[in-house]
Amino acid sequence: MDWVDHVETDPIRALESFVLGWFPAEETEPAEEESTAGDLNNLPEALAAFHRLARLRPAIHRFHDPVLKQPRRSSRRLGDRLVFAVWDGAGMDWSIPWPPEEPCQADPRVWLTEEPNAADSEPILEVEPLSRFLLQFTLYEAINAAPYHASSYCMPTARLDALWSMLRPIPLSPFLPAYTAERFFVAPGLLMQVSNDESEAVVSFGALHRGTLTPLLEHGFSWSRFDG
Repeated sequence: MDWVDHVETDPIRALESFVLGWFPAEETEPAEEESTAGDLNNLPEALAAFHRLARLRPAIHRFHDPVLKQPRRSSRRLGDRLVFAVWDGAGMDWSIPWPPEEPCQADPRVWLTEEPNAADSEPILEVEPLSRFLLQFTLYEAINAAPYHASSYCMPTARLDALWSMLRPIPLSPFLPAYTAERFFVAPGLLMQVSNDESEAVVSFGALHRGTLTPLLEHGFSWSRFDG
């Protein structure tokens, strides 16, 4: 879990360390390795780093909601954008200003656009810049793509108190703040996301091994899914 130490100071390094440790290496064909994002020199470093990682861990290009292998240009009401990720079959997408708003801008702002094909769609500025957003996005999708899962029904937020001694918080703003506002936590071989307010909470876990979930039974949560 040492990668968490780099989230605030070097989020690209944190992303690389997490991805290489969480996803297994795979055999890849040379043609597949060359098919990721074209000329990476034209992309911001965080996005180029993601695509370089995809050559080593192709699983991150197989997320249900993908970071696009080939980012695409799009003209929007507030200017031209480079769309780099889509959600729910392109019901939403994420983009950065393109060309960059500032010359040599290393870590651009990220915009979420709901219903991007609608004439009146208004982009929403994400809290995190591109480097930290890509880490958020990857953590969320890694939980969804994990081999084993556990998800709770809604429960009192106070019941989470017993979990904090075994989990380390990841210092990022909530992901999808207008929807579920997920916060992320990590333990060896385990990722957790929490959506909560002062009174109620829902938690979801993704695990690399079934046995990693077993200790969670001690907390007596009511599970909507439990693979342990």
